[in-house]
Amino acid sequence: MTSPIPASPPSGAAMDRALPPRTRWQHPALRGAVIALALLGLAGLVVQQTLPSAPRVEHAQLVAAALGEFRDELPLRARVEPLRSVQLDAQEGGRVEAVLVQEGDTVIQGQPLLRLHSPEQEQMLMQRGAEVAQQLANVSLQRSAQTAAQAASRRELAQLQTAEQQAEAEWRRQGDLADAGFVAPAAREQAERTLRLAHRLREQAEHDHREDARQRQQSLDEMDRAVRGLRHGLQLLEQARERLLLRAPIGGRLSGFTPQRGASLQAGAHLGRIDDPAVGTQLVAEVDEFYLPRLQPQLPAHSPAGALRLAQTLPQVQGGRVRVLLHWDAGAEPQALRPGQAVDVRLQFSPPGPALLLPEGPGIQNRLFVRQGQQLLAREVRLGRRAAGQVEVLAGLQSGEQVLISQPPQGADTLRLP
Repeated sequence: MTSPIPASPPSGAAMDRALPPRTRWQHPALRGAVIALALLGLAGLVVQQTLPSAPRVEHAQLVAAALGEFRDELPLRARVEPLRSVQLDAQEGGRVEAVLVQEGDTVIQGQPLLRLHSPEQEQMLMQRGAEVAQQLANVSLQRSAQTAAQAASRRELAQLQTAEQQAEAEWRRQGDLADAGFVAPAAREQAERTLRLAHRLREQAEHDHREDARQRQQSLDEMDRAVRGLRHGLQLLEQARERLLLRAPIGGRLSGFTPQRGASLQAGAHLGRIDDPAVGTQLVAEVDEFYLPRLQPQLPAHSPAGALRLAQTLPQVQGGRVRVLLHWDAGAEPQALRPGQAVDVRLQFSPPGPALLLPEGPGIQNRLFVRQGQQLLAREVRLGRRAAGQVEVLAGLQSGEQVLISQPPQGADTLRLP
């Protein structure tokens, strides 16, 4: 037997295979560069996501600054009012019995306008008249009683004086008889006592009569004062009844006079007014209190109806606004205007002049946004006067630069445009 040939160890040659040739992108240096670029891009993305980006402004309103004429004017909507007018108020309350004129009529001074009827006043007038008559009757009765008392007093005094005279004569006669010894001294003493009694009775009666006359006269004086008071009240009621007929205090044109027959009016109710066309008209406008320091008398104003001047600024501020009165220049008052009509007016604070202008808007502040490419950069500027929807730019901006006039986001220095 032949012996077996020993097996050789495995060499691995059967597993070897040829590899494709290496490309340039698989070069180690290029591979490192690609990895570095990828890391840089990833880092940029992380930084972009970490740092805040510029806000984007949607519907941005951009306007270019332009050279032009700045007109320092304030547009106003004024109302025509008469220079002289009188308000008509009901002086007494009552029911409208008759309307004697109509809205827009021209009336003369003293002309009846309205007649009221007040049953309460008629009742009070009748009651007060009855009180006056009753008091006058009482006075008459008191005077009659005083006359009768004075007559009775005179008769009583006459009787007492006669009795005193008789007593005095008797005293003298008894005295003469006592001196002659025909009667006892006691008779003279009795006659003297009778004389003194008569004298005292007469003096007491005179005093009583004077006191009674004084009391009666005092009572009559008080009654006379009461009568005068009642008569004065009666006159006031009669005057109030006369005021139920409303008359024109001045001549002119009726305005706002619209009472209805049968309506009930309270005392002090507003009925309208009378405008005096002979004096002329004025314009009344409301101005924001922001312009109050600049409202000086004689400021010029212009309207389609003619030239005016600022005549007066009323001191009271209501609701953040103040009222101004504008008067026409001499000879410039139009005749076609009527009280209550509205007129457009431009109040001029200073003469017009050249300036760099921007339109008014919420974004026009001392810190505004100026366009540079597709961005809006914040910039500090110096602004001047504002009037008639325009803003004067004094420094920080050039003509032609576009500015954001709409409201910008808060807290940003750079904005992106869509």
